[in-house]
Amino acid sequence: MSASELAAALTHARRRTEALLEPLSDEQLVRHVSPLQSPLVWDLAHIGHFEELWLLRRVGGLPPLSAQFDDVYDSFAHARSERAGLPILSPEAARAYLTEVREAVLDLLPELSFDGGDPLLEEGFVVGMVVQHELQHVETMTQTLSLAGMALGGPPAVTATGEVLVPGGPFTLGSTDPWSYDNERPPHEVDLPSFRIDRAVVTNAQYAKFTDHEFTDPEAPVQHVSFDDAEAYARWAGKRLPTEAEWEKAAKSGELEHAQGAVWQWTSSFFDGYPGFRAFPYPEYSEVFFGEEYRVLRGASWATDPLVARPTFRNWDRPERRQIFSGIRCARDA
Repeated sequence: MSASELAAALTHARRRTEALLEPLSDEQLVRHVSPLQSPLVWDLAHIGHFEELWLLRRVGGLPPLSAQFDDVYDSFAHARSERAGLPILSPEAARAYLTEVREAVLDLLPELSFDGGDPLLEEGFVVGMVVQHELQHVETMTQTLSLAGMALGGPPAVTATGEVLVPGGPFTLGSTDPWSYDNERPPHEVDLPSFRIDRAVVTNAQYAKFTDHEFTDPEAPVQHVSFDDAEAYARWAGKRLPTEAEWEKAAKSGELEHAQGAVWQWTSSFFDGYPGFRAFPYPEYSEVFFGEEYRVLRGASWATDPLVARPTFRNWDRPERRQIFSGIRCARDA
């Protein structure tokens, strides 16, 4: 990709961030809505720090703009519940920091070689990582706004019915997209038996029959459902949750409604590396979460940017979590 194309992708992500936060007051930006989430202003400055860390410092070889940011905006150094108590930047200072970083990045891009054999730079991977990181935080901040009762928008209505019969046989699981994350690689062949999967995600009306409670927007996908509740619903419906391999094979068939753009869909799979997995460019993105503490979600929500919402993208979370825009798609053996 050219420097101008990469700059356009960075600009796209920044516009989404600005559009989300522009209506909010400084008081709303610094408010700590929930221990499950960071104050919005922390996310904002963290976006800038990640961009500085990977593009200005790692790629550009520049010194830190502020050494203290390496601790304050390190997502592994401090739990979300602690971040409001850190010496974080004010909204005005955070915006100025993002502007300073971005101006330096745009000056740097034309000087970089994106086809010189460096895997970090090849086809603009590191820029794509920074872009996707910002877009993923846009969704995280939308979750925060949802918890505060301030989120605008929601998932589209469900219209599909019935099931898709997915024939057994081999298919390629994983991605060859140059911007795909390490946990989507390497692509490899998986042989699955035939199975059936619902064309549609579960609606509020369908879920209300399971819980015996009324829901608003009956034709909208149910969301904010934990893995445990999703699994219980599927069992109650006489079905099960799909494995992530089943979900991806079905999604690649093109026969699923809202495979992206409605709600994340829980799968029965634990989050782990594919055969031949190699952490790149840092183990903290994926590898430290591997194991049986996290379940994989597939698809994308109404708050996910299309640049992130590819059919091979793997989301994950703890099975008890509900603040994410998570829903249900059921499957069963053929």
